[in-house]
Amino acid sequence: MTEYQLISNFNLFLISNAMFQLGVFVLLWAALRGSLRIYDQGANIATKIISSLFGLGIVYNGLMVSGFFFVNWQSTSYALSQLEGISSSAQRFVDFLPVTSPPEFTLIPWNPILGVWWVVVVIALLAPIWIKK
Repeated sequence: MTEYQLISNFNLFLISNAMFQLGVFVLLWAALRGSLRIYDQGANIATKIISSLFGLGIVYNGLMVSGFFFVNWQSTSYALSQLEGISSSAQRFVDFLPVTSPPEFTLIPWNPILGVWWVVVVIALLAPIWIKK
């Protein structure tokens, strides 16, 4: 692939990633509203389990979207670094995120702040469901 194709594919991926991230946030908003409703009005154990699984599924999808973002970012940097004679802007891209071997996907957040944020989300989702009023 050429430099132009790599950057174009990365930019197309960013658009689709943003749409999936928006979907995760909309579902997360719905799950948080549901957990607060359970906290206010109570629910039986089956509803609590289903709501918990729904919320954890959203967190899993959020981690997937984040993981896809980072592995694609790394893959683009790695692919650009393998080309000969890249432009100065592509070289800045590679210098910003130097990758020396082909990247691998992981669900573990690449940014510690992002990891803490997802832990807070899990607590915000599950605490109203399982803690008594």
